[in-house]
Amino acid sequence: MPISEMKWQSIATAPKDGQAILLLSAPDEIDGAVRPAKCNIGYWWPEGDSWVDEYGQLGGDCFTLAVTGVWASGMGWFQPNEVTHWMPLPLPPAKEQ
Repeated sequence: MPISEMKWQSIATAPKDGQAILLLSAPDEIDGAVRPAKCNIGYWWPEGDSWVDEYGQLGGDCFTLAVTGVWASGMGWFQPNEVTHWMPLPLPPAKEQ
């Protein structure tokens, strides 16, 4: 993959076919403490559950889990609206002879 393709892209353009990609979340704030953005390798999991309100919307006051799809990673999963950007993974190193 050319290095020119190795840049952060809007999550709206991310593949949802199960391929592994780099995921970047937005920084957030909990109880006045700012947590930095998270970056993990992950993939789109359409059967994943997200917390939604009574109208099925993400964020705000959440009441129930619903199958909305999530960005799964080795560190758990992201709510769909947590991830803001993605990047393709680099090619692995060439096999040594």
